[in-house]
Amino acid sequence: MDGKLITFIVPAFNAEKTLTRTIDSILKQTSNKYKVIIIDDGSKDRTGEIGAAYSQNYPEIITYVYQDNKGLGGARNQGMRLADTPYISFLDSDDWIMPRYVETVALQLEMHNFDKPEIVMILPLIYNENSKQILDWYDKRLFEELFPEDGVCINPQEETKIYCSEVSQCRKILQLEFVRKIDFQFREQVKWEDVYPHFYLLSNCKCCMGIGSVGFYYRKGSGQQITASRGRERMDLLIVFDDLLNYIKSIERKTYIQGIRYSAMRAIVSFANEGIRMADMDTRKALVKALYQYFKKIPKNYDRLLLKEGKKRCGKSELRQYRIFLTVIRRRFFLPVFYDYIYRDASEKMVKKILGKIK
Repeated sequence: MDGKLITFIVPAFNAEKTLTRTIDSILKQTSNKYKVIIIDDGSKDRTGEIGAAYSQNYPEIITYVYQDNKGLGGARNQGMRLADTPYISFLDSDDWIMPRYVETVALQLEMHNFDKPEIVMILPLIYNENSKQILDWYDKRLFEELFPEDGVCINPQEETKIYCSEVSQCRKILQLEFVRKIDFQFREQVKWEDVYPHFYLLSNCKCCMGIGSVGFYYRKGSGQQITASRGRERMDLLIVFDDLLNYIKSIERKTYIQGIRYSAMRAIVSFANEGIRMADMDTRKALVKALYQYFKKIPKNYDRLLLKEGKKRCGKSELRQYRIFLTVIRRRFFLPVFYDYIYRDASEKMVKKILGKIK
């Protein structure tokens, strides 16, 4: 391992415009305790040329691998198989890390060596490609509540609020021994592959450290993110939800299941609602009908748990969105509310009145 602490696994698919900035941000770290594995996932542009050049120029640090396209999950899995450092971190090929990332993580792990955290969660920033503004991460308030200072460690099996954190796997640094012990890998050839692993990894972890002073810049608005997909890829949500629900059922007897069940239902409803909103017209109706059928498999006590706990944990606007979504998706005659963009806005006002939420 040559004293290296962390391997950055960088999946890249047609990333010729952004890959250089991503890799350069790693090479400019204030600590050299890192390695890089670039997984070219079947690119058709100059990604391979760029990745191979980095590997040739930095052979002791950077490994370049080409594979036939297996999606983001498949590329990450290949990187995990090749990694040989104590920790691994995933970095998308259009994001970049802060200069003191490795140094800060190494310092905290050294200071808390007795804890041996299986997961280290960091706090990214959002870079808006259109406005050029840097914004706070989505769950900053929750993160700072859980981890008020760098190096704080919690047990996710006891502090279940952590399951409500944003599901991105790029903000989790994983202990390689832990990953292999629990036989973790991503589902391949699907979008939104981060959802189920978020719950699987945290629920198997007994020591999660938070480091809020460093992270990466998540580029938003470039059109390359999964969330920008508007077509048939949205149907992958059903596969992702199935993986998550099946896992939740497999751990029903765990003492901490109630907190996980609430967070899982919150994630499913949020992603489903957003999926409908973002889907193009050719996909939207099919997705709504498929979600209607899918929610028949979800026990209604999950709805009640979401709304009951939501009163304690969510704002009124967020809770109202959950109520509207569940009211519509559970009733066939309400489904047209979700079929059309304009009709939905008008129809939601009607549903709000039915729910008694508009005075």
